[in-house]
Amino acid sequence: MDIRLEWLRAFRAIMQAGTVTSAANIVLRTQPQISRMIAGLEASLGFQLFTREGRRLIPTEDGLRFYEHIEPLLMNFEGLKGIAEDIKGRRGKPLIIAAEPFLLHSLVPTAVETMRGRADVKFAIDICVRELGLWMSRSNVDLAVVALPFTQSDMERIAFAEAELVASLPAGHPLAEREIVDITDLAAEPFIALRPSTLLRSQIDLALMRSGGVFRPVVETGSGVTACSLVARGLGVSISDPVVARSFANEGVVVRRLSTPLKLTYGFLVDSGAGANPQVRDMIGCLIDAVQQLGGDFVTVEPYGDVRSLPVFSSQPGRSKS
Repeated sequence: MDIRLEWLRAFRAIMQAGTVTSAANIVLRTQPQISRMIAGLEASLGFQLFTREGRRLIPTEDGLRFYEHIEPLLMNFEGLKGIAEDIKGRRGKPLIIAAEPFLLHSLVPTAVETMRGRADVKFAIDICVRELGLWMSRSNVDLAVVALPFTQSDMERIAFAEAELVASLPAGHPLAEREIVDITDLAAEPFIALRPSTLLRSQIDLALMRSGGVFRPVVETGSGVTACSLVARGLGVSISDPVVARSFANEGVVVRRLSTPLKLTYGFLVDSGAGANPQVRDMIGCLIDAVQQLGGDFVTVEPYGDVRSLPVFSSQPGRSKS
């Protein structure tokens, strides 16, 4: 099987841009060249990667599956230049952090800002997709930050904080006058819901079912950040992670406690040898400080103590998956 690197780059460009025209601009090739590359790749693979709808190319199921596998390979390959430059310049390798999208919005940037203020640390930050595990991040991730449970990884899973979900309301909304909001009152409003495939949706649906109500979402989204952005625009109300929701305070989002407590656990994913890297320990401390700062009274770390004292962070770690 003959697969050329330039073919894979052309394929990724189309996946990212959606059209041959835009893909050609990304990889600096002509449209006919891109078309020939995709034809060559499909011929070599033996299956179709796209179907055409107007000017857009829609990935087939096989195309999506193939993209899942080649994206991390291309990311690693394109990182070789930086690795070589670091080795040549005797520079240390970056601390590689992966996180779920909602945690990349404010939690990780706040922790990175704190750590960069203390030491000259180089970072590489990647996205971690729950449905696919760590496939979108580099294979040598030093630390991942996720919501637990997270079974799509063989790394150590360590809980470090518990968050209380909140009602997210537009400023001036009648429900914002209350200190505590009932989940059935939210159900009676235009509701911005997370998709059924998300971790929080099943929890929210179960709580509402027990209360005898039914959500009738006006919008469903897979992103808690998008949900809060829609709330800020006055398009409805939602139930959100407190760290994300509170980060929209300056955009007009008000948070209130729910009468029915709903919890979310934050966790770290680390390799068993994490104790050998003091930067990992320092970053964990920065993340714990950040989650308390951003989450306020809606987040607590006390149930878990100082996770840095666990065996996994010692020089001779044990193996204890949760």
